[in-house]
Amino acid sequence: MVPDLCAGVAELHRGLLDASVRGDALDAYLFAAGIVQVCEDRLNGTPWLLSRAAQQLEDTAARPLVRLVLNSAVATAGLTPASRCLRSWLSVVRQLTDALASAVTAGSYGTAHRGAFTGRVSTLLERLGTEGPEPAAALLEGSTLRSPSCFRSFDQHPRDVLELVARFIDRYPDRSRRLMVIGLRTSGSYLAPLTGAALRAEGYARVAVRTTRPAGAGSRADHAELRSALRDGALVLLIDDPPRSGDSLATVAQGLLRTGFPAERVVMLFAAFDDRPVPAPIAAHPSVVLPPGDWYIRERLRKQGLHRTLAALLPDHEVLGLSAAEPGHPSRWSHLEVPFTVLAHTDRGDREMHLVAQGAGTGYFGRHSLAAARALDGLVPQVHGFHDGVLLWERQPAEPGRSSDPVPTELVPAADVLRYVIERRERLPLNEDRSPLLTGRQPVWEVGARLFAHRCGRLAAPLRPLLIDPLLRELLRTSSASLADGHMVFGRWWHGPEGWTKTDFDDGHFSHLDLAEYDAAYDLAGATQALPEHEDQLLADYERLTGTRVPAARWCVYGAALGWNAERLLCSGAGTGMDEAAARRARSRAVQRYLAGLYLGDLDDVTFAASSAPPSQAWCVLDVDGVLESDLFGVAAPSPTGMLALRGLRAHGYQVLLATGRPVPEVRDRCRVYGLLGGVAEYGAVVYDAERDHCAPLVTGHGRSALARVLSGLPSVTLDSQYRVCLRACRGCGAGRTALDARTVRQVSGGQEAVGFTAVQGETQTDFVPVGVDKWTGLEALLERLGAPPGTRPVLAVGDSATDIPLLRRARYGCAPGNAAPAVRAAGLPVLRRPYQVGLADAVGRLLGHVPGSCPVCCAPALSPADAALTALLAVSEAGWAGMPGRLARFARARAAMAGSSGTDGPAAAAPAPGAAAVGPQRRS
Repeated sequence: MVPDLCAGVAELHRGLLDASVRGDALDAYLFAAGIVQVCEDRLNGTPWLLSRAAQQLEDTAARPLVRLVLNSAVATAGLTPASRCLRSWLSVVRQLTDALASAVTAGSYGTAHRGAFTGRVSTLLERLGTEGPEPAAALLEGSTLRSPSCFRSFDQHPRDVLELVARFIDRYPDRSRRLMVIGLRTSGSYLAPLTGAALRAEGYARVAVRTTRPAGAGSRADHAELRSALRDGALVLLIDDPPRSGDSLATVAQGLLRTGFPAERVVMLFAAFDDRPVPAPIAAHPSVVLPPGDWYIRERLRKQGLHRTLAALLPDHEVLGLSAAEPGHPSRWSHLEVPFTVLAHTDRGDREMHLVAQGAGTGYFGRHSLAAARALDGLVPQVHGFHDGVLLWERQPAEPGRSSDPVPTELVPAADVLRYVIERRERLPLNEDRSPLLTGRQPVWEVGARLFAHRCGRLAAPLRPLLIDPLLRELLRTSSASLADGHMVFGRWWHGPEGWTKTDFDDGHFSHLDLAEYDAAYDLAGATQALPEHEDQLLADYERLTGTRVPAARWCVYGAALGWNAERLLCSGAGTGMDEAAARRARSRAVQRYLAGLYLGDLDDVTFAASSAPPSQAWCVLDVDGVLESDLFGVAAPSPTGMLALRGLRAHGYQVLLATGRPVPEVRDRCRVYGLLGGVAEYGAVVYDAERDHCAPLVTGHGRSALARVLSGLPSVTLDSQYRVCLRACRGCGAGRTALDARTVRQVSGGQEAVGFTAVQGETQTDFVPVGVDKWTGLEALLERLGAPPGTRPVLAVGDSATDIPLLRRARYGCAPGNAAPAVRAAGLPVLRRPYQVGLADAVGRLLGHVPGSCPVCCAPALSPADAALTALLAVSEAGWAGMPGRLARFARARAAMAGSSGTDGPAAAAPAPGAAAVGPQRRS
């Protein structure tokens, strides 16, 4: 069985003892450092709410009080007998870690060194014993390792630490000076002891090593050590992963400054992914930096290093010739790799081999990839072995007319992707689903909790640990745990003589990119984001072939989390092959499909049978944002009441159209999922006919290109590529997206290029709309295309913004929910008392003569306990702040009802029950 790297202390202890028997100093060190990391996190950890409060109040006047509370909580927790026992045992592990670090920095970092350890290491191993601290077993229950990014994902090596120390010595040669090395956990738990050992080996006699978390509290002993170091004029060396923003290092440095250390005595040590200047938050401190060109992995991937790897892994191959390009620089987003060609002589004659040498991690973290590859034989490229941080595998040679580069998942046949997901599930089983234990590490359930908690507004923080986190943990818990791939959306594949193989098969799990999940259905959800047209078939085939049912609520959370992750990676600078707008669409579409499956999936097509020219009174037109849908962590997503209102209209024979400022791809998504005939997009500039899947711009030749050039030239401004006539501009990305400021809008609008455009300001974007375009003219054109008689007016139109006014005035009954913009009220249009989706339901109720979902024709479907709980969470904000207490009470009741039911996956159902979540696109009339 391939091991779970999220190991507990008992497993790490066994690994330490096994490595000691083998005489493998590097693995023994990694296991020992892992034990220290887990134990220190447990001993110095603080409750979730206190940690969150510390982060929120870090820069406020309440910071000293919060810090006092945190330190007091840690000190109090350390007084228990179990804590004292654990600290005593941990002191031996720390000493052993330092001794093993000395062995590693002395050169024991290649393959296993045979023979038992002697000297101090052997003595400490005897003191440590073969069993962990039994009185502390309950204290450590549920505590698991955090894989260090440095030695798992970033291709760092102990030799990089030696190089950093050498550069430090050049600047600070005084061996008599006291040094205090502080590693920022998690990677600092591994880097700091190696740094301390290397400094001692170079003659620095007074070196202490500690670790910390940026927002965590320290022990009393750590504070005493700091005060002593301050009095002695010591230097503090902070070491961590390659920084991106520098905020973590800056947070710890600020704590040291408050203690009394001057900035010049706090030295930063880190490797860098690029040659950019030191990040601004730590620029005031001296820094010792290992540039990307000098990382040890580059030496391992040059020709001489490749020869050493071939000699170690293919000793029966005599290398006659080797052709390889110069390796690039290490990357935050993927392991460094070099394709190369070898001409080798073997017993069977000369052979040309096409190979790839790829960084895979250090020690047992890297050999995890080798173990996974062997278990996945036939699904991944042939792997020849692992040596000193490098995985060696065969690649497909270039063919005439075809690139030898791997292709993304979207170009792979759906059947081959499904085969990979299912066979991986079967070949890489795990004993348990440990994702519920990974709080704070962004497992999928935690990301889902953050996304869906957004509907609770400012109450999200206190509600998450009480209600929302437990709900999502239970919802995503699987009874068939396996080692998920986690890298399916942007996966890399090769097609060879034996079929399709996946090259990045061990990069997505236990990595710095988080989103850990133990359910193979999560991989399937990732694949469907790359192959959206195959989603229904892939899910049905997966359930049939595995005999398990994927709950619709879980599928929804997976889709939303995957879309969020794609957007996060894009905003962080990772190349993903997907633009930001597509990632936001994926998030929104996951919720649309889920709620549409619940509330619209059981409707009979006969109810909506319509002639080619429906009666004029059958048409209803709805705005999207703030009416049919509301915000869900930066994207528009439907709510249960909005879907009930739509269900009421459809069940009673009304034809519903959309009228929105959103682009055609988003209108198309909603028409397909909600079963609508079409919609008006881009404020009326484009119309979409869902029956024919055809869109038509109503405005041409209006100088859009010139205005686009102006907007694109503004600093940090991006344009939404989905728009065809209008222009949508924003600054930033992800949760940081903002509209253009008023000054910029005035400058742009005053230019010659903007003549003929009107600026429409939103909360997160600024739209430039051609003059003369409005939703009513767009609706007239759409109705004509759909065969409505001339002069047809919708019987109901609901919108909330100034751009909806022309449409609302011409409808037989046009109104706005209570969240209507001031311009709508000033226009004298009817504004309902209640806001958002509840206001929409009121408007639909006036048309139907009853509350949507309350009559036998449109009655609300029955929901499972899990669906009732998740929909109640999604419904919290749909009635505005005034209605939130009642919605929260409803959510709490639904959560309590679900607590007694199972949220795990079960046997696949032959067919969905009425009202069950059908995750496929809904049928249209």
